[in-house]
Amino acid sequence: MQEHVTLPESPDPATLAALLATPGGARLSARTGTDTAGRPRVVLTVEHADPEVVAETRQRLMRACRERGVRAFVV
Repeated sequence: MQEHVTLPESPDPATLAALLATPGGARLSARTGTDTAGRPRVVLTVEHADPEVVAETRQRLMRACRERGVRAFVV
Protein backbone atom coordinates (compact mmCIF):
# COMPACT_ATOMS: atom_id res chain seq x y z
CA MET A 1 0.00 0.00 0.00
CA GLN A 2 1.16 3.53 -0.59
CA GLU A 3 0.09 7.09 0.07
CA HIS A 4 1.44 10.31 -1.36
CA VAL A 5 2.27 13.57 0.40
CA THR A 6 2.72 16.61 -1.85
CA LEU A 7 4.97 19.53 -1.00
CA PRO A 8 3.91 22.58 -3.03
CA GLU A 9 7.38 24.09 -2.61
CA SER A 10 10.69 22.28 -2.85
CA PRO A 11 12.47 22.17 0.51
CA ASP A 12 16.22 22.60 0.71
CA PRO A 13 18.24 19.36 0.37
CA ALA A 14 18.93 19.04 4.11
CA THR A 15 15.23 19.39 4.97
CA LEU A 16 14.24 16.90 2.30
CA ALA A 17 16.81 14.41 3.61
CA ALA A 18 15.46 14.86 7.16
CA LEU A 19 11.89 14.28 5.96
CA LEU A 20 12.91 11.13 4.09
CA ALA A 21 14.53 9.86 7.29
CA THR A 22 11.24 10.10 9.23
CA PRO A 23 10.85 6.95 11.35
CA GLY A 24 7.75 4.80 11.29
CA GLY A 25 8.61 1.65 9.40
CA ALA A 26 7.43 2.53 5.89
CA ARG A 27 9.72 3.21 2.94
CA LEU A 28 9.85 6.89 1.98
CA SER A 29 10.87 8.14 -1.45
CA ALA A 30 10.66 11.47 -3.28
CA ARG A 31 10.11 12.55 -6.84
CA THR A 32 9.92 15.99 -8.36
CA GLY A 33 7.76 17.23 -11.17
CA THR A 34 5.13 19.78 -12.07
CA ASP A 35 1.40 19.88 -11.49
CA THR A 36 -1.18 20.44 -14.23
CA ALA A 37 -0.77 24.22 -13.87
CA GLY A 38 2.98 23.91 -14.47
CA ARG A 39 4.03 24.61 -10.86
CA PRO A 40 6.91 22.58 -9.42
CA ARG A 41 5.97 19.95 -6.84
CA VAL A 42 7.73 17.36 -4.71
CA VAL A 43 5.77 14.18 -4.02
CA LEU A 44 6.81 11.97 -1.13
CA THR A 45 5.62 8.37 -1.31
CA VAL A 46 4.99 6.39 1.88
CA GLU A 47 4.97 2.65 1.13
CA HIS A 48 4.57 -0.56 3.14
CA ALA A 49 2.51 -3.76 2.95
CA ASP A 50 0.75 -2.93 6.26
CA PRO A 51 -1.70 0.01 5.98
CA GLU A 52 -1.26 0.83 9.67
CA VAL A 53 2.48 1.26 9.18
CA VAL A 54 1.76 3.57 6.23
CA ALA A 55 -0.68 5.61 8.34
CA GLU A 56 1.73 5.89 11.29
CA THR A 57 4.63 6.93 9.06
CA ARG A 58 2.44 9.44 7.20
CA GLN A 59 1.36 11.02 10.48
CA ARG A 60 4.98 11.30 11.60
CA LEU A 61 5.94 12.75 8.22
CA MET A 62 3.19 15.37 8.39
CA ARG A 63 4.29 16.28 11.92
CA ALA A 64 7.92 16.59 10.73
CA CYS A 65 6.76 18.87 7.92
CA ARG A 66 4.87 21.12 10.36
CA GLU A 67 7.86 21.26 12.71
CA ARG A 68 10.12 22.37 9.84
CA GLY A 69 7.63 24.86 8.41
CA VAL A 70 7.11 22.81 5.23
CA ARG A 71 3.64 22.98 3.69
CA ALA A 72 2.34 19.51 2.85
CA PHE A 73 -0.90 17.79 1.99
CA VAL A 74 -1.97 14.19 1.46
CA VAL A 75 -3.24 13.23 -1.99
